[in-house]
Amino acid sequence: MAASNLGPTLRQLRKSRGLSQHSLAERADVSRNFIAQIERGESTPTVSTLGRVAVALGSTIAELLGEELSTTPSPDTVPVPLVADVIAAGPPLFVADHVERYEHFPYSFLRNLGVNPRQSVMVRLGQGQDSMADTIPPGSTVLLDNTPVRDVVPKGIYAVREEVAGEVGCTVKRLVLDAASRVLILLSDNPMYLPRAIRLKTGQPLADIVIGRVVWWTPPSPIAFRR
Repeated sequence: MAASNLGPTLRQLRKSRGLSQHSLAERADVSRNFIAQIERGESTPTVSTLGRVAVALGSTIAELLGEELSTTPSPDTVPVPLVADVIAAGPPLFVADHVERYEHFPYSFLRNLGVNPRQSVMVRLGQGQDSMADTIPPGSTVLLDNTPVRDVVPKGIYAVREEVAGEVGCTVKRLVLDAASRVLILLSDNPMYLPRAIRLKTGQPLADIVIGRVVWWTPPSPIAFRR
């Protein structure tokens, strides 16, 4: 592995994404100390670990190793729609149903996240929404797996549909499902926000409320895969 420039490249990419060593380590499922050792050139990750770090950064192993990236669209990329308006990570805001543009993501990146490329969509968080700020900064762009949801991973992060004053809005929260009572508990990472509950109607599918699972996000900055 040609890793002589791995440390400086990793540090530069991490900072450009607005991530701390701790945040990157959590995304990649490694220790913060290991990330620090890689950046100092004291440790060399395995290919599988480097792949997880690349996915966590929205990058590729090739980029981490300093290889030149093609500036032309690749046949191995997938167009993912970016919804024009904002989705709330706090009090619900309203989401337009049109697409502003498409961003091209590497097919392998989406598959590594466990996402069906045909069921992926991006939405931008509102700048003033801070209920998930301890994890996802306001103004971030989130990538959703839009596959119809039939169950939730406890405390996983999801986009949830809510109705406010007769209008449909969306919010991003951690979810816990009480299957017996058919109640969804919405949790924020900001302790200033109290948990909320949504009761599903009899026979109502979970997908009526849960729009999709948040599988990746990037802080407010140009998206890594823009053409």
